[in-house]
Amino acid sequence: MTTVDDFVTRVRLRSLMPGAADSILSRTITSVVEMTSQSPLDLVHGSVVYVPSTTWPSLPSPEAIPSQLKLTGALAVVVNNDDLNLPPEFVEACVHAAIPVFLLPKSKTFDELRAALTQQANGIDPRAARPSDLDAIRNALDSFTADTGTQAWLVMQGGVVSSTPVDVAQLIKIVARNPTPLQQSMSAATTLNVDLPGLGHTLAIANPNRSALNLLRIDGLVREINTHTEAIEVKRSARRQIEAALIRELIEANVASATLDPWVESFDLAPGSRVRAIAAVLPDDMDAERETVGDALRDLGLLDSGICVASVYGNCAYALITLADGEFGSSDEITGFEHQLMVLADLFEFRHQQALSLGVSSCVLRGSDDLVRGLINARQLADRHARSAVAEMDAIPLAVPLAATLLSAEPELAAVLDRALLQPVIAYDRDKGTSYLESLRTFLALDCQWAATATELGIHINTLRYRLKRIERLTGRGLHTTADRSDYYLALCLRESPGSGQ
Repeated sequence: MTTVDDFVTRVRLRSLMPGAADSILSRTITSVVEMTSQSPLDLVHGSVVYVPSTTWPSLPSPEAIPSQLKLTGALAVVVNNDDLNLPPEFVEACVHAAIPVFLLPKSKTFDELRAALTQQANGIDPRAARPSDLDAIRNALDSFTADTGTQAWLVMQGGVVSSTPVDVAQLIKIVARNPTPLQQSMSAATTLNVDLPGLGHTLAIANPNRSALNLLRIDGLVREINTHTEAIEVKRSARRQIEAALIRELIEANVASATLDPWVESFDLAPGSRVRAIAAVLPDDMDAERETVGDALRDLGLLDSGICVASVYGNCAYALITLADGEFGSSDEITGFEHQLMVLADLFEFRHQQALSLGVSSCVLRGSDDLVRGLINARQLADRHARSAVAEMDAIPLAVPLAATLLSAEPELAAVLDRALLQPVIAYDRDKGTSYLESLRTFLALDCQWAATATELGIHINTLRYRLKRIERLTGRGLHTTADRSDYYLALCLRESPGSGQ
C-alpha cells in the first residue's frame, strides 16, 4: 500500500498547489494511468493520472478534464517538468476541482512513475537529503567560493542568491561591466559577470586575490545553476495564470469572500498565516516592463522562503508573501525581508535608471478580505511613493523653539550642532543616494510618531526604523532620548533658519 506522501517522495515530484497536495498526502494510490489521445482513460478510485506534453494538442477541452477526474475519484495529475504545452486553463480548473498537479522531474519516465507505486521504502526519506532548488543554488555557490577563494552571487531580477551579506553597491559595479564570454581567458580577472542563458540572470564573481579561475569550473557552475533556475521557472510558468486570476479577483473584490476563501487556501495561504502584501507601481513610460517587475516580486518571495502569489494587474505588480514564524512585528534592526526589498529596488533602478515605487502592508490572515485590504493598503503606499518621486511634497513645517531663535544669533554654536548631527547624514545621503535626512526631519516634525511618519514617507514602518537606526550609528547619538531628540531638532531648525546659508 503506497500513500501519496510516499509516492511523491520516491519520485521526487514537485507540487504546483501546496494546499491541495497536503490534503491528500495520507490517501492511498491504487493505480498510475497515462493519458494519451489514442485510448480512453480506464480509472479506478485512487488513481494518479500522468499527462505527457505530447497529449495536450489532441485534447479539445482540457479545462473539462479535472471535473471528470474528480468524479472518477482520481487523486492527482502529474505533468512533465518542462511541459511548455501545459494549458493554464487546465491548471486553473484543477484548482477549482481541488485536484493537485505535480511536476515529474526531467530524469524520470512514466515507467519509473508506475514502478514507484510498488517500490518498497528503504527507510530513508529522500526529502531530508534533497535540497530545494534554491538551496541547491546556494550550495553550488558555496562550493565554488570555498574551492576558488572568491565570492559568487546569482543576480536575479528581484534579488541576489548568496550565503553571505550582499553589498549592493559592490555588486552593481560588477554587473555594470560588460558580460564576460566563457571562452575568454579567466585567469587573473578581479571581477566577472556571466549571463545565464534564457532567464536574464547573471552570475557575478569577485576575485580580489586574482586566483587562477578555471573555465570548465565556471562553466559547470553556470550549468548547475541554470538547471535549478529553469526548474523554478517551470513551476512559476504553470502557476502564472491561476495566480493572475486570484490577484485580479482580490483587487476587483467583486466575488464574495465565501467563494474566494477556499481558493486562497488552495495556494497554502491558510488562516492564521502572516502575510505581506506588496505593490510595485511602475513609471508611466515603462508599461513594457510590467512582467519583469512581476518576476522580481516572485524572486523576492523565493528568497524569503515563503509562500508567494504574484501577478501584474493594471500598471502595478502585486505579491502576497507569507512570513516565517516570529518574523512578524517590529524591531530596531532591519529584517532580512526589508534588506531584500531594498536590493530589489536598487537593482531595478540600476537596470532601468528609474525608481520603483513600492508599498508594503502586513496582516494576519483570517480570510480573503484581509488580503483585499492588504493589497489596497500596499497600493496606496506605493502610489504615495510614486507621487512624491514625481513632485516633491511640501515639507511639514518645523515649529521653531525659543532655543533655536537664541542659538541662531550664535553661528559658531549652530555650526557645531550641524557638523555633529547633520553632516554625517548628509554625507551618507550624498554617497549612497538615500534620503535619510528627509526621514529624520519628517519623524521629528510629526512628533516622533512612527506610523504617521511611515505613511507620510510612503515606506514600511520597519524601513523607517532601519533608517533612524542607521542615523544613530552615523552620528553616535540616539533618537530614543529626549535630550538627543532635542539636539537633532535644534540642528534642523537652525539649518532652515533665515541666514543660515544652508
